[in-house]
Amino acid sequence: MIPYRVQDQRAQINDVLESAVMLSWTELQKGLRPGRIQVEYGTAPEASLQYVKMWRSPTRGTWDLICEYWISAGTTGRPAMGLTFSNGYHSAALTEILQEVMLHRDGLPNALAGHTGVSLILVHAPTMDEQRKAKHCISDAYQRIGLAYPEPPLMAA
Repeated sequence: MIPYRVQDQRAQINDVLESAVMLSWTELQKGLRPGRIQVEYGTAPEASLQYVKMWRSPTRGTWDLICEYWISAGTTGRPAMGLTFSNGYHSAALTEILQEVMLHRDGLPNALAGHTGVSLILVHAPTMDEQRKAKHCISDAYQRIGLAYPEPPLMAA
């Protein structure tokens, strides 16, 4: 669940990624049995987000790769920089949010400094209240990088 954040506080990367999933939930579940989504991201010691991967679990023990977003340029054995969807998934909302926020990572807090590791976030179907909070979180993140979030409509309850 996304905690309410005071306007002058910076959203943490976990909140931004969780909010991005919540705001693209309908597109990512379209025509499929409802499932959970897991967000995985890796960090490096130079206060850098290295990659983001999203997985969908339609049934217990089954995970389908939704997308990968690589931050660093591709090298041998590593995908090229940018967003790639897999397994027939696609979301215009998620694409826009990830491209804008990841291109302006300096607008995200420096909470990643000195930490190398992999973090996981598990997202369940959002309630209307959670979706409103997600819109606020992404709108705040966009505002910090000098952009206006286009505010898509909330999903039906």
